Amino acid sequence: MQVDPASSCHFSLLSLGDELVQGKKTDTNSPWLARELVELGLEPEELCTLDDGVSHICAALLRLAVAADVVLITGGLGPTLDDVTRESVAAAAGVGLAEDAGALAWLTGRFQEMGRDMAPSNLRQVLFPEGARVLPNEKGTAPGFHMTIGDTEVFALPGPPREMKPMFRNSVAPILESLGKSLGLLPRARFYLHSTSESVFAEQVHRAGEWMARDANPLVAVTASHGVLSVQLTARDRTKASTQKLEQRARDFRALFGDFIYSEAESRPAFALGANLIAAGLKVTMAESCTGGGIAAALTDVPGISAVFERSYVTYSNAAKHSELGVPESLLETHGAVSQEVVEAMALGAAERAGADLALSVSGIAGPGGGTDTKPVGLVWFGVYAAHRGEVSVSSVSHRFPNADRTQVRTWAVRTGLMLLLQTARDLAKK
Repeated sequence: MQVDPASSCHFSLLSLGDELVQGKKTDTNSPWLARELVELGLEPEELCTLDDGVSHICAALLRLAVAADVVLITGGLGPTLDDVTRESVAAAAGVGLAEDAGALAWLTGRFQEMGRDMAPSNLRQVLFPEGARVLPNEKGTAPGFHMTIGDTEVFALPGPPREMKPMFRNSVAPILESLGKSLGLLPRARFYLHSTSESVFAEQVHRAGEWMARDANPLVAVTASHGVLSVQLTARDRTKASTQKLEQRARDFRALFGDFIYSEAESRPAFALGANLIAAGLKVTMAESCTGGGIAAALTDVPGISAVFERSYVTYSNAAKHSELGVPESLLETHGAVSQEVVEAMALGAAERAGADLALSVSGIAGPGGGTDTKPVGLVWFGVYAAHRGEVSVSSVSHRFPNADRTQVRTWAVRTGLMLLLQTARDLAKK
């Protein structure tokens, strides 16, 4: 079998910074770059994080110059003395640093545009290893660069994600393609699931066959985050046979997990919900207690949502639930705020006041204190109001979220609330 040269390229990612090694910041660049490489049909083989030490970085580059075909570096291109990527790459390549006249003119113009004086330290940002190709920075003041060490292509990108991401997409990816190191997007299918755990998913997939084997075609990749499973099926190549296998596996996947799939295009539950609400013209509102407006905030990220979402209510205290939503004081006294009776009254009150077709209420015990034997930390009740063609229903459901950490409980509650609204909207559309 003939192998595409790009498919056998070895990619490594090198993330630099004392703050990363010391745990003061989390490296988000490497995971993002890894996903981008996979989108190009490439798979990185190594992720490495190092401090701002020239000797450490140089040693790593010399090792990778033997082991890797492409190395992507992020960080260390700023104006301060601990930004040493340029010196490290130059040392590994056995060359000096030189000022780039074009980069200097661009940097001077950038500071003039910002109406700021350029400190002399910024001149470090226009020094590059001799022979390097300068990569423009659309969002910042530190250009990147590309050069070769031995047979290895080395790309140095800035650390701030808002600068690094456009540089990769607009400069690095085209260079990789021109060098024959990009396969382009492989055929794939994506599924986003809710209301099923990773362990349950794994058990069902295992019963279905060897879907998760490393040599499977298509390859199945799964990630879990706050109650959502993201599943990607990727063909091994572009042959007709692989494409047909992918299409069949996608059909099998829908048959097995159809009840849990909320989207095949949109990973963000709020955006999937927003698209459904806007398409159906369903007016929505929320009445939130323990989530503090988090569900409404997630929904307002959706462009155009104002067509169906006008207002919501944050009623944290019992008094607010009574005065703002009309929840009877007798219900609050008898059943407590975290109860089926109260969340149903909250949903009804919110819907009546907002004139909404759909309303979601939420009340729970986020912790760390406040839990009891009958109402432990992590218990959250949800109420759902739905009006359709003159028929009104009010229902409720409770969840006990694990790992009773306040932030985790609230995050899980927001995600669950969005999913409940999405499922309700879809059920209404079927009627």
